[in-house]
Amino acid sequence: MTEQDPTRPPPVALDRRTFMTTAAGAAAAAAVSALPASGATAAEQTSSASAAAATFYPGPDPGAPKVGLRWVFSATVFFADRIMIGAPVPRGYTSVGGGEIWGPRLQGRVLPASGADYYKGSFTTYYMFQAADGALIFIHNRGTMRRFQGSPEPGKPPKPASSTAAPGAPVWTRFRATPVFTAPLGTHDWMNRTLFVANAQRQQNPDHTVFTYYEVL
Repeated sequence: MTEQDPTRPPPVALDRRTFMTTAAGAAAAAAVSALPASGATAAEQTSSASAAAATFYPGPDPGAPKVGLRWVFSATVFFADRIMIGAPVPRGYTSVGGGEIWGPRLQGRVLPASGADYYKGSFTTYYMFQAADGALIFIHNRGTMRRFQGSPEPGKPPKPASSTAAPGAPVWTRFRATPVFTAPLGTHDWMNRTLFVANAQRQQNPDHTVFTYYEVL
């Protein structure tokens, strides 16, 4: 367990619903604010990202070890195509077309044509990262997608999307994932021994998704 910085303010007790809402908001903010400025070098991106700090959450028992989340990197993933199979159960296939990785602990790119995303309510993804130093890192991403009525409001649980909603009604899709990485021994070996959680936001024009990865402390 990583020790807390004594200069950091003491954590505030949170129930499970508040914790999930706070984590979702932090993930969304990181995915947007962490986007690298056009023309920024990898060194500049890494320097600006190095300020990422962990947030610790206590459990219901004051004596229980606190759980922390710390942003480690994000990945913009572009998709080459999307194929939907409608019957008997809706299922989708999306091939990976490439992308960029940035953050305090990993920089590099998503290798094009290195895998795909298979989804049916939940999703399972297999593809490859290439770190800035050339190391190849395999990712197995498993998670869920749920649709809700519009964007969530702070402190309030999101409302599930209605099948009877009017056409064009706002819909917000929530992605949550538990990725597992296989990295070579050396600089990136820490990824083999770390528990991760991830959030994602799908973007349009062009079609891509920004995944934000957190280290569980």
